[in-house]
Amino acid sequence: MGKAVKKIVTRLALAVLVVLAAYAGWKGGDVVFPRLETALGIGEIEEPARPDPVTSEAADLAREKIETFRESEDAVELRLKPFEVSSLLRYSLTGMLPAGVVDPSVEMDGDRIDLVASVIPAALPDLPDLGGITGVVVPDTVAVSVGGSLVPFGDRGSMLLVREIFVGGIPIPSSVFPDILTALGREPRQGLPASAILAPAFEKIKSAYIEDGELVLVRA
Repeated sequence: MGKAVKKIVTRLALAVLVVLAAYAGWKGGDVVFPRLETALGIGEIEEPARPDPVTSEAADLAREKIETFRESEDAVELRLKPFEVSSLLRYSLTGMLPAGVVDPSVEMDGDRIDLVASVIPAALPDLPDLGGITGVVVPDTVAVSVGGSLVPFGDRGSMLLVREIFVGGIPIPSSVFPDILTALGREPRQGLPASAILAPAFEKIKSAYIEDGELVLVRA
C-alpha cells in the first residue's frame, strides 16, 4: 500500500514539473496558463480598479472643466465621469438639493443613471408615507435610490425620467413616483411627465444625456 501511495505522489510531482516546464516554454502565451500564474504566484496579479474618490477637490476641478467648456468656442461636448458628477452634487451644488437629502452620489452605466442618497424624512414633511416604509425600515435616515434616464427636454434643458425608486432597499410602485418627486422638489412644467424631474441647468449648456457611463454636456 505504501509503495502504491509513493508511486502516486511521484507521478503527481512529475506532472507538476511537466506543467511548470510547459509554463516556462509557453510564457509568451499567457492565455494558456492564466490561472496557473495566479495559483502559483508566478505572474503579476492585477488589482481591481478602485473608483475615483468623491472629494471637494474633484468638485473644483470638474467645475473648472465646465467653465472652460462654456467659454470655449471650439468644444461641442464635455464628458464627466460619475465621481466628478457626484463631487459636484455633494460639494458644489448643495443649494440645488432639497433639505433632508444627505451625501448624494451618482452611478452611471451605459445610458442609465442612478442617484443615491440618504434622506431624512423629518426634513421632508411632504414625503408620502409609502405604507409605513419610511418609519419601519429606518426611523431617522432612509437610503433612497432613483434610477432612470437623462434625456433632453424642450429646446434647452434635460429631464431625469424615473424608471425605479428604492426606499430602504424596497422597490416603490410607480404610481407613487409623482408624490415622491414632488416632495424632493419637483417643479411642474408643461410637457414634463409626472414621473420626471428637471435636471439642474447650466448657462450655455443646451442639454445633457448619459452615454457609455458618462455625463455628456452639449453646448448651446
